[in-house]
Amino acid sequence: AASARTDVRDCSVHPPYLPPTATNTTARLAALRGNMQAHGVHAYIVPSTDAHMIEYIAERDSRLGWLTGFTGSAGTGVVTQDKAALWTDSRYWTQAERQLDCNWELQRTIWIESIGLWILEAVPVGGKISLDPFLFSIDTWNSYSQALHGSGRTLLPIETNLVDEVWGNQRPPPASSEIYSLPAAFTGSSWQEKVAGIRQQMDQHVRRPTAVLLSGLEETAWLFNLRGDDIPYNPVFYSYTLLTYTSI
Repeated sequence: AASARTDVRDCSVHPPYLPPTATNTTARLAALRGNMQAHGVHAYIVPSTDAHMIEYIAERDSRLGWLTGFTGSAGTGVVTQDKAALWTDSRYWTQAERQLDCNWELQRTIWIESIGLWILEAVPVGGKISLDPFLFSIDTWNSYSQALHGSGRTLLPIETNLVDEVWGNQRPPPASSEIYSLPAAFTGSSWQEKVAGIRQQMDQHVRRPTAVLLSGLEETAWLFNLRGDDIPYNPVFYSYTLLTYTSI
C-alpha cells in the first residue's frame, strides 16, 4: 500500500512520490557512471568523511551529500552501473527517506560486511571496486579488502576522485579563511613547549619513532595554538603536520 505520509519518499507507486526535500540525482548518477566506465570501474564507494576523517566537513568535501542529497553526518554510498545504495545508522533513517530520491536504496546499517555483501551481489566476478584512498583510514581499507577477499573482485584505489570530476566547477572553492593565534592566557603551554613534550615522548617510546604525522585538524590546531574557520562551526583549518626531532 502507498504511504500516507507526505514528508518521505514512496517508491512503491508509479510515478514515485518524492517530497520537496528530496534531490533529483538522475543526472549526477549518469555523469558518475560515465566517469566510472571511462576508468573501468564497476562499483565506486563514496564515504561521508573528508581526507582528515572528521565528522563535520566543509561543503566542498560533502561528496556524498552532493551525489545523494543526503546531508546526515554519517553514511556510505555505493554506485554501480545500474544500482545505487546508501548505508547509514538509525539516527538518519527518516532523514534519508526525506532526502533521497528513488534512484537510491536505503540500507539501514553501517557495517562494512553489509556493504561488501551488497557489492558481491551487484558486481560480477572480475569486477573492479574503486574508491578515493585519501578518504579512508587504513583500518577501513583493510575491512573492505577483507570483505572482498577471495571473491574474484578487485579493490582498486584511484587517487583522482570520480565524484569531484563530475561535480566540476559547481563544487565550492577551497576555504581561504585567516588562521590566527590564541592568546597565551587560553593555551596553558606555548607551542614550543608542546613540541618539546612530544619529542620527549618520542624519545621515551618503546618503538623510538623518528617522526610523528598529524592528520587530524584539531591536533595541529592544538599543537601550535592556532585556530581557523575553514569548516563552519569548527575552529580549525586544513593542515597536516610532520614533526621530527629536528624539524617541523
